[in-house]
Amino acid sequence: FTILNSGFINRSMLITFEGIDGCGKTTQAKILAEHLRSENTEVLLLREPGGTELSEQVRAVLLNKTYSHPLTAESELLLFAASRAQLVSEVIQPTLARGATVILDRFTDSTVAYQGFGRGVSLAHIDNINKLVTGGLEPDLTFLIDLPLEVAANRRKEIANDRIESENSEFHQKVLEGYWYLADQHRKRIHVVDGTRSVKEIEEAIWKITNPN
Repeated sequence: FTILNSGFINRSMLITFEGIDGCGKTTQAKILAEHLRSENTEVLLLREPGGTELSEQVRAVLLNKTYSHPLTAESELLLFAASRAQLVSEVIQPTLARGATVILDRFTDSTVAYQGFGRGVSLAHIDNINKLVTGGLEPDLTFLIDLPLEVAANRRKEIANDRIESENSEFHQKVLEGYWYLADQHRKRIHVVDGTRSVKEIEEAIWKITNPN
C-alpha cells in the first residue's frame, strides 16, 4: 500500500506485529500507530487476546498462572480462537469496513508459533481454526521483531511474567523457530526486523517499509 500525498492510506489495512515475548513489538506497534495518525490516518490499535469485553475476560483466563492444573494445549488453542473470533467480528471487520487501519499486537501467526510449534498442536488443525474464526481475514502487512532468545529472556526478568511468558527456554525456542518458519513461508507479507537495534532504529526501519515514498 502507499501513503497518498494528502497523508491518507489509500485503503484500509490490517497490520500485525509478531515476535517472542520481550521482543519489543508492543512498543513498536504503538509508535507506528502514532506515526500513521500524524499522517491523518484513522488507526485502531488492538492487542490479542483482548479488545472486546469477552476477549479481555478470556485473556485473564489464558494468562493466569495460578491454576492447580495446567491448561491443555487444545484448551489453550480454543480459548485464543474464541477471543479472536469475537474480536474479528465485533471490532476488526467493522473498522476495516469503514476504511480505517487496524494495527494488531499478535494475530494468527502467534497461534502457529505458540500453539503449533510451542505446544505441538497440528498445524493443519490450527490453519482450519484460524480460517474459521477470522472468516479468512489475513494481515496485509506483518512486522516480525526478531530477537535472540537470551536477550528476550533478560528483558522478561524485569516484568511480572504471565503464564505463557513463564514457560521454559525450550518452549520459547520452539516458538522462535515457528516464527522463522512463518517468515520463510510468507516472505511478501512478513518483514523481519532486527530487534537488537535501538528503539529508534527499529522505528525508522518499520516506517521505511510502511511508507517507502
